[in-house]
Amino acid sequence: MNNNILLIDDDPDDHEIFEFALGIAYPTAICEHSYNCQDAVDKIRQKLSPLPENIFLDVNMPTMELPKCLFAINEALGANHADIVILTGFSTADLPNFNAFGVVKVISKPSTIELLAEEIQEVVGHKVSA
Repeated sequence: MNNNILLIDDDPDDHEIFEFALGIAYPTAICEHSYNCQDAVDKIRQKLSPLPENIFLDVNMPTMELPKCLFAINEALGANHADIVILTGFSTADLPNFNAFGVVKVISKPSTIELLAEEIQEVVGHKVSA
């Protein structure tokens, strides 16, 4: 089973790091990239790629605040479900609880690619084994 993942982050370097870590954690995963929330919502609505099963979302994004972005993502998904993981450079204790928006985990961006791969494997792994 392939796992469809959507990464939403405005930093191209973070996309490269995530892609490398994903290759370690799940080499067969399919990852779609968006550099802002509106682009991601448009891709979901237009179904230009398989709908994501997991969405990794940077907390600090331009043009759309996190709560509005989460609402728009869930609205675009409709009856479909995706586990949303927030990636942040901040302390996870500094963020409010977004569980009502489908957020299953908040990850402080790890200091190594290997640690990020472990975090990805933990989040994605429960769906692969389900």
